[in-house]
Formats: sequence, C-alpha cells, structure tokens
Amino acid sequence: MSIVRDYMIRTMNSVTPDDSIRKAIILMYRSEHSVLPVVDNQNKMVGTIYSNNILKNIIPESFGFLDSSRLFYEVNEAVENLKYVKDEKVEKYMSRNRDAVKENSDMKKIADIMLNNKESMLFVVNDENYLRGFIERSNLLHYLLDEAENKDDEK
Repeated sequence: MSIVRDYMIRTMNSVTPDDSIRKAIILMYRSEHSVLPVVDNQNKMVGTIYSNNILKNIIPESFGFLDSSRLFYEVNEAVENLKYVKDEKVEKYMSRNRDAVKENSDMKKIADIMLNNKESMLFVVNDENYLRGFIERSNLLHYLLDEAENKDDEK
C-alpha cells in the first residue's frame, strides 16, 4: 500500500494566528501558493489562510466581470484597503477548518479526495496533528504513474 508520506512534500511555509496579513501575503508570493497552513507555536495545525479570504476583505465587489473603467477603481480601492488590513493578524482572516490528511493515509483515499473535491493541495499532519508537509496534484500524478508502471511490470 502506498501512503501519503511516500509522496508528500516536506518543506513548506506556514504562519501563526499572530502573524500579520503582510507576512502571509509575502509567504504566499514566495512559495507560489494561494493558501498557507496556520499553526500554533508547537507547529500543530489550527487552520488555513486563503488569498481569497484576504481579497474578499479588500475588494468590496465580487470578482465577476468588471468593465475596464471599473477595474482601475477596484484596484486602487484594494490598495487603499490593504493599507489598513496588512498589519492585522492572520487570526482575523483564517479559516478554522483543519482539513488535512494523515501522513499514513492510503494514496487511493487521497486520489479520491483530490479528484472528487477538486482539491489541488492538501496539508499533511501526523497523528498528533503536527504539520508535516503537503501533497498536491503533481504528487498524485507521480503516485498514479508508479501504479501504472507497477501494473506494466506485472504483465
């Protein structure tokens, strides 16, 4: 049985509830992820912070289609609003859901979660809920490739 631990990525950025939104934005940019895990001071996962949670609070209208004259106004307003939000704590904007998978979970279960829930990334924790890493669709593809090649070897 293939397990998550065999395919997950072990290095990642995280923030704490007391970190600033500014720090979260910078880490999202540097890590090229639009979501970060939120951990306590012992590295236990307590939630997630999504870029959309921040954007919803600085852009007053939904993202829908904006005409070009309105787009310029929206961007300027977002910049102004971010001036006030950037120093606030992650805790105010984070989701407290701790949707993470266990590092010893079967990869078949992860494939089901990712494909049926349209998840592109899942955080990985151990049995004590300490953050261990993440798994994304490229890792899922690697697992599927291994499975396909193992089937070929059996023939």
